[in-house]
Formats: sequence, structure tokens, C-alpha cells
Amino acid sequence: MEAILKSYFGFSAFRPYQKEVIQGILRGKDCLVVKGTGSGKSLCYQLPPLVVGKTGIVVSPLISLMQDQVMALKQRGIKSEYLGSTQTDYTVQHKAERGQYNILFMTPEKACSVSTSFWSKLKTAGICLFAVDEAHCISEWGHDFRVEYKQLDKLRDVLPGLPFVALTATATEKVRNDIINSLKMKDPQVTIGSFDRTNLFYGVKSFDRGPLFMNKLVLDISKYVASGGSTIIYCTTIKDVEQISKALEEAGISAGIYHGLMDKTSRAESHRLFIRDEVQVMVATVAFGMGIDKPNVRQVIHYGCPKSLESYYQESGRGGRDGIASVCWLYYTRSDFAKADFYCGESLTENQRTAIMESLMAAQQYCSIATCRRNFLLSYFGEKSQSEKCGNCDNCIDSKKERDMSKEAFLLLACIQSCWGTWGLNIYVDILRGSRAKKIRNAQFDMLPLHGLGKEYSSNWWKALASQLISNGYLTENIRDVYRTISISAKGKKFLNSVRQDCLPPLILPVTSEMIGENENDSALSEAGKMENLATYFQRRENEAF
Repeated sequence: MEAILKSYFGFSAFRPYQKEVIQGILRGKDCLVVKGTGSGKSLCYQLPPLVVGKTGIVVSPLISLMQDQVMALKQRGIKSEYLGSTQTDYTVQHKAERGQYNILFMTPEKACSVSTSFWSKLKTAGICLFAVDEAHCISEWGHDFRVEYKQLDKLRDVLPGLPFVALTATATEKVRNDIINSLKMKDPQVTIGSFDRTNLFYGVKSFDRGPLFMNKLVLDISKYVASGGSTIIYCTTIKDVEQISKALEEAGISAGIYHGLMDKTSRAESHRLFIRDEVQVMVATVAFGMGIDKPNVRQVIHYGCPKSLESYYQESGRGGRDGIASVCWLYYTRSDFAKADFYCGESLTENQRTAIMESLMAAQQYCSIATCRRNFLLSYFGEKSQSEKCGNCDNCIDSKKERDMSKEAFLLLACIQSCWGTWGLNIYVDILRGSRAKKIRNAQFDMLPLHGLGKEYSSNWWKALASQLISNGYLTENIRDVYRTISISAKGKKFLNSVRQDCLPPLILPVTSEMIGENENDSALSEAGKMENLATYFQRRENEAF
């Protein structure tokens, strides 16, 4: 194994977990491998075929990804090729049937559609493994579910006794279990590496789409271009891609673009220019995704929040693959979290809809937390952090202003309790701000004693506070189809029950960037005003009870 590692790949030692996985495969064990981006998962299925002199079958989701891998392997002297579902040239298939390849890549569609006789000939020539790359695509609970991946279990009957190897960089415990069950793995060897990319700095900021922010973004990017590092900017829409690339061009910064509406040739050329450092900035949608292995990306920017933390981890993980310090900034607006109905198409199953909603909620929570972002990511993927603060994210290095928000928290919690906790956040905020919209009047929420008591704060301020209360366990978000409702948790009820007139238990929370602005600059409620409002509320509540 070590000799082949050195002669074909040029490495003198294995990375963590690689050797154990390869040994498991050579013993005929089914294996599930969950390792972070850039950790060397591919070697786990590339090396065994060279050891035993048989063909390794690898299922991969994208033709472009397979082409890149085949090219790289051929350059190392490893005989490899790919089969796609639209290929009409049968030369590759015939050579594969005679065992002339070390590694044969296939799309999931092709793997499920080739004849049984093809598999029989392959087995006769010699197969040593069946690997499923990007295996999170199997699971309806994953962030990139593909129906074709779900059908791969049919091949267990066609290939009895062959070790199945599933590999992914992003899989929660629920997704891992789904992969094992879907592929009918028997007592698999499960290897989970660390998700901690210590050289990456994580930062999050809310922003307003407009010329001021765009100018700042261009200025930040120009600094990295000047230092020789590469930057990837991920956008949620093609319109944003075009707007940012135009702003960079006007600033004299050459940038490539990449999105799904470009033709195949244009995308390939844009990819080539970026990989070869002929352009240092790539502005792209998530179409610029799997298989991007450029070591010197110093900055990954998300212009808009991704639809899941899995997507964010994978995309941000394309920075700093050479181990050198890199930064990952995520800029978001509250409208990013209202896209559930856009992501949840009618063709999706209930499980898929729920998974999308849960993923979006987790991404929103990541944006709004005031604690360590790295620890939040690690916890999401089931890994326990070693310390309370990582020292390499915006929340850990910035000393955040804190204040007692017990009065504001009380108003929001009391409002939610008065509405039975069955509505979305916007309704509660509208009540506190004194709205007399038709929906409010029809439900007679304008008659509540606390209606209008929070009008001195903006809608965004109240929503930012709600995010803090969710993060700290006072409120709970619930999924109903593609809608979210907010209710009070047991911890929140305990806080409410401890309230006495004019006497609130302290509730110290960080002041986030969304809470700093016109409302925070002396125009917010004065302490006396707050107490007067609360006293009025208590008095009205007591009178009604009497």
C-alpha cells in the first residue's frame, strides 16, 4: 500500500483514516466514509484497485466531475475512464468488460440501466469495490437529494459479496443512517473524520443590497486580488452573479462567472481560467460545485445565505485547501429565510420538504447566533468541540455589546403566549408594532393589551431578538408544511412565570448588528417609558382577569 501510494500519488504517508478505510475495503467490508472537504476521500477508492489488480467502480453525480477525475488519474498513469447515460460509443464499455481499467466511473443513471450481462462480464474480469461518491445524494434528508441515487440498492443483488463504499463530506447522523439503510450495508465500517477546518475563519454579517455594500464588497475583494489569492463568490441567483461580476469589471478586476444557464463550453472555459489562475475571482451560483479542488483559494464569500448548513460547509470548505489561513464571509438578508416555498417544489415528498425546512432553519440559526460559529457547525455535524471559543470566527474575536433585554423579551414572549403560539413570527411582530392589518383585526389581536407596546423598535429589531431567543432556548421554531410557527419553550415559560409586576428577571443577550441602527441610537424606548408601558399592560391584564 505504501509503495503504491508513493509511486502513483507521490505521498510518503497516509492522511488520517485513509489507511484504515482502505484496509477495510480490502477485507471486503462495506464502508461509510464521512470526511471533510479536501481530506483525501478519493484515495480511499483509488488505491485498492491498484493493490489487487482489479477494477473499481465509482458512481459520481456529474459528467464534468468524472472527466476531471479521469484526466487527473491518467496523468498519474492510472487506467481510468467514465460511462455516462448518453454515451453511444461502446468502446469504453467493451474495454471495461475485459478488465482493462483500474477505475471506471459511472453516473447513477448509467449504473442502474446497464444490462446484467455487462455486470456479469465485469465480475468475470474482476471487480474489487463499488464506490458511491457524494453519497449524501442518496438521502431524502440530505441537502442534494437525487432520485437516481436512491435506486443504487438494486445493484446489491447483481453484485453480491462486493464491498460497497459510500463517501461524503457532509452528512448528519440522520443522513448517515439513511445512506447505510438505502445501500443495504451489512455491518459497515463507519469512519467519521473531523469537520474542523482550523485554518478557516468564519464570519457572518447582515447586509442591504445596494451600491454602498457593493462598493465595500469590491474593495474587500481587491485586497485579496492584490495579495495574489483567489476568491470564490457564491450567489443565490444568476442576477446577483451578473451584478457582482459587472461591479468587479468596472473596478478593473477580472472575474469569471459560472451558472447553470451558461452553455457547457462557456462553463468549462470559465472553470479552466480560474483553476489556472488566469482569473483570480470566480462569481458563481452553486452550479460551481462538486470537484472544485483549487488549493490557493484565500477567500470564499456567500452573497446570500445558502439553503442548508451542509451546502455552506461544503462551499466554504473550498477555501484554504493548502492549509494556509483563509476567510469565509457569509452575508445575508432576512428575505433569504423566506424562500422555503421556492425550494419546496410540488414534486417533493413530505420528508424532503421537512428536510429542506429544517436545513433552512439551521442556516438561519447559524447566521443569528452570538456564540462560536465553528462550534455551532461542529455540533450540527455531531462533533464535540474542544473549547468554548475557537478564536477564529467573528463572534470569538469581537467583544459583542450585551444588554439586559428582559423587558423586550417579556413583551415578545407574552405576545406569543396570548396568540397560543400557533402563528409565524411576522404576526407577533406586527402586533407589538401596533399593526391594524386585516389579518390582525380579523383575529382581534388589535384588542390585546400589549398591542403596539413595541412600536418603537423596527420589525428587523424584533426579528433579530426572536433569533436570539431561539438560539438561547426561550422560543421554539416548528415546521408546518412549508411554513414556520414560533412557540414558547419550557425555558421560555419558566421565564414568563417568574415575572412579577414591574419586576423582571434579568435576561442578558448580545446586541447583534441588526439591533444597532436608528432604533439603538437614543430613539428607542427610555427605561421609564418601558416600565410605564409594562405597568399599563399588567394593569389591563389584572382588570380583565378581575
